[in-house]
Amino acid sequence: MKKTIKIYYLLLGLFIIGVSASLLRETGLGVDPFTALSIGLATKLNIPLSITQFLINLIVFLYMLFSDRNRIGIGTVLNMTLVGVFIQISSQILLSYHLSQLEIFPKIVILLVGLLLFTLGSAIYMSVNMGQSPYDAVAPILSKQTNLKYSDVRSFQDIIVVILAFIVHGPIGLGTIVIALEAGSLISKWNSIIPKIE
Repeated sequence: MKKTIKIYYLLLGLFIIGVSASLLRETGLGVDPFTALSIGLATKLNIPLSITQFLINLIVFLYMLFSDRNRIGIGTVLNMTLVGVFIQISSQILLSYHLSQLEIFPKIVILLVGLLLFTLGSAIYMSVNMGQSPYDAVAPILSKQTNLKYSDVRSFQDIIVVILAFIVHGPIGLGTIVIALEAGSLISKWNSIIPKIE
């Protein structure tokens, strides 16, 4: 029973991540760094976003496999396979609302909501301790290896990925920069509020 509840929490967190990324994408404010890189590559390679995200995750997964296997679990696999699907579905639904045509103030509100939801979703799926996505595992692994603060390592990681996303013409915007600078500290704050489910 407890495992079933944990899986529901895990799926809820991943769904929230997908919806928040779609909100940012459809307003034209830019998406989180990893999604920006994935969309840029998907466009360049002319393959679906869900497949592109899975392939990138697979590459990063190898680093995770050799650095800290304890972070691998069912959550790792579900994150690798479902977030891209949730983004695609949510984006299709949000298309009819024409969010990109909104005035700047509503867009800023959506940006703040998207940032809070994105980091909340990340913290929720991490709280069940059933495995991290390869991308999310990089910062805590490096933080442990270097004795640097998680939030600093996560911000550095996000900035590097923003640069890569820029190179492949991913949808970078204000939202991308804000998430790159603030996601690490907000995830840390959510982690301190959301109880761990053992």
